[in-house]
Amino acid sequence: MIPLFIYSLVFNMQYEPGTIDCHIFLECKEQIEKMLLRLNKVENTEHICDQLQSIYKQIEGMHELKKVKRKKILSNKELIK
Repeated sequence: MIPLFIYSLVFNMQYEPGTIDCHIFLECKEQIEKMLLRLNKVENTEHICDQLQSIYKQIEGMHELKKVKRKKILSNKELIK
């Protein structure tokens, strides 16, 4: 059985155009998702999965900050025109 966290990661992944950093964040999150799916099938990997989920959330936070910063920059450019 796939935990809800992993299921939501895989099936709710959002792809958007953005910076190189955003693409890197997306690729890293995808790799973590794959690791979680594989490790979920192995006994005694709960601690490792918890750590990977924590790292995933950190990357997600960095990604969100990058998107907010990019929106502000684009918004400011529109105001300047």
